[in-house]
Amino acid sequence: MNPKLKKGDRVSLLYMSGEISMSPGECGTVTSVDNVFGDTQYGVNWDNGSRLALLTDTDAWKYEKKQIKENELAKMSFVNKNEDMFRFFKIGFFRKYLLAIRKSGIVNMIAAGNYLWMGKERIEHEFKYKHIPNEEGFEEVLDMANQAQAEMINGVIKYLEENEIDENMDNINRYLRRFAPKIVESYIRF
Repeated sequence: MNPKLKKGDRVSLLYMSGEISMSPGECGTVTSVDNVFGDTQYGVNWDNGSRLALLTDTDAWKYEKKQIKENELAKMSFVNKNEDMFRFFKIGFFRKYLLAIRKSGIVNMIAAGNYLWMGKERIEHEFKYKHIPNEEGFEEVLDMANQAQAEMINGVIKYLEENEIDENMDNINRYLRRFAPKIVESYIRF
């Protein structure tokens, strides 16, 4: 999911954050590639006439193919069923973070969900006396851990606000544990 694009590439939309006018399956041609505040932004001339850009941290796309394969339909179905995850969380950032976790070898990816919200101090404490297979990879995880924690909490709070759910610690913790495995599943699927 979210392959790097260049000018002239054809893309098919899986999800666009905050844009109800754009449906999964919309196709378009990349017209520009820009770096905006550390995020890659792709200008796209969509076949439906829209000129909305794709953002790597919030949107999901794939190369356009003439026929949609069964696994692509499954991916689109997953995106549709988990729209909240794509709306409230920076999936592009979490993909990079989960790649760092994988590279470090500190945990099986199925069990990586808790590391999305634990934060640097708690992760350091957990591994203080344990063997770390890849020290360099582990340092990368620690460098990103507090941002991952903040992104998880911010995404949960946005979700709670939009759904008018009380923003107390019990609900925040409950929804952290609800969304973390879904984010890991999206990493595994895509």
